Amino acid sequence: MKKILVIEDNNLIRETVLELLESRGFEAVGAENGQVGIQLAAQIPDLILCDVMMPELDGLQVFAVLRSQPATASIPFIFMTASEMEKALELKADGYLKKPCSATAMLGAIKTQLEKPTVSNPQDQKVQDNSAPSNLSLRTKNQKSRFEIASVCWQ
Repeated sequence: MKKILVIEDNNLIRETVLELLESRGFEAVGAENGQVGIQLAAQIPDLILCDVMMPELDGLQVFAVLRSQPATASIPFIFMTASEMEKALELKADGYLKKPCSATAMLGAIKTQLEKPTVSNPQDQKVQDNSAPSNLSLRTKNQKSRFEIASVCWQ
């Protein structure tokens, strides 16, 4: 069973996402802020969904801390944000969800990341991703990471 860490300070959103993930067979763990999220990431989830605007440590800080630690650097990381998309896009995260988003979009983003081949060195991942013509043109043109999901309403 794949474990997904959801770092989100809004209780309703966090609980809704956790419920959705559990209903689809994932082990879902929630963190109410970035500090707790970093602590729970030490348990090495298969993927992290993280809000950007949070108290204590925001999602951008969480991302920086987790990428700087060898044990957590290669965990797929998807930002979820309503208002800080530009800041999130500047980073090399694995994906982005603009809130609100549909369950279908969220599950699709998760599936995309979990189906990717794993590599032990994040530098190898960048080389591998840039070698694909479609990814190369996307990165060259927009300087964005692997994918961006448009805003849609929750189902």
